[in-house]
Amino acid sequence: MVKWLALLLMLTGWTGLAEAGGGWTLEKNKSWIELSASYLRYDELWNDNETFTQLQRPVTDLGIRLYAEYGLFDQLTLIGQLPVVFVSTSGEPVGSASFPDTLPAGNLNYLGNFRFGARYRLFNRNSTVMSVQLLLESNNSDLDQITGLQTGFNAWSFEPILAFGKSFGRTYIAGHGGIAFRTNQYSEEFLGQLEFGVNPVAAWWVIGVADYRLSFRNGENQPCNTAYTGLYVNNQESFSFGLKTVVPVVKNFGLTAGVYGALSADNLPAAFSLNGGLFWNPDFGAGRRPGSATHGEAQ
Repeated sequence: MVKWLALLLMLTGWTGLAEAGGGWTLEKNKSWIELSASYLRYDELWNDNETFTQLQRPVTDLGIRLYAEYGLFDQLTLIGQLPVVFVSTSGEPVGSASFPDTLPAGNLNYLGNFRFGARYRLFNRNSTVMSVQLLLESNNSDLDQITGLQTGFNAWSFEPILAFGKSFGRTYIAGHGGIAFRTNQYSEEFLGQLEFGVNPVAAWWVIGVADYRLSFRNGENQPCNTAYTGLYVNNQESFSFGLKTVVPVVKNFGLTAGVYGALSADNLPAAFSLNGGLFWNPDFGAGRRPGSATHGEAQ
């Protein structure tokens, strides 16, 4: 049952949500900074017929990310993410009918794909906002062909996204839709998300998320030995739901936590993921939506 739901237990940082959690921009000279870590260990992958592929060795994926937003103008917010990735395979193979050969165990520690971009607000009226977001992801990851370990996509990526948000006092609804274009014969992807946030107490937010990732399957990139680990292979897809929260701790600092689960996926791990993040925002206070002054409105 756990595998079918593929529940991902996430004490997650604001990184993913901040990147695409609606169309709000930061006010001029305002900022949001977060340091987060993620841990994932798995020995199976989802495949497209909603069953699971057994790997020869368990894979451990530990990531540390620094994420930041800065309001260059009220309508324009700059975005950046710098990840460091630690991946490894265990010394004991578990056996697999899908992979008759066994790759050597190993570890790889290197940078992940850097992400830089901006969000420009197109419309803001009657508590409704719409923005366009452009993100560039650099091709600076590392690959060990012998062990099948990789720290990011072996490609440059460009993501144009249209995002929206609407607030209703102590609740809000937000979402986005866009496409990820990748080089090196990776397939393009559709990226979509909807979220609903509730502010039950002070600055504590509870947020439900539905996420959809669809590969166009128009690329010819072959996984090579990364097929044995499932790390950053082509044609990854998922349909998932999540529940997360943003909790202030002291003054301008806070933590996030959540549970995330895939109902179906392809070429992605079927396992639990543990994450933790600490954010800093000088204007995060009672009655404000997560992300800010940030979102430019006090509730």
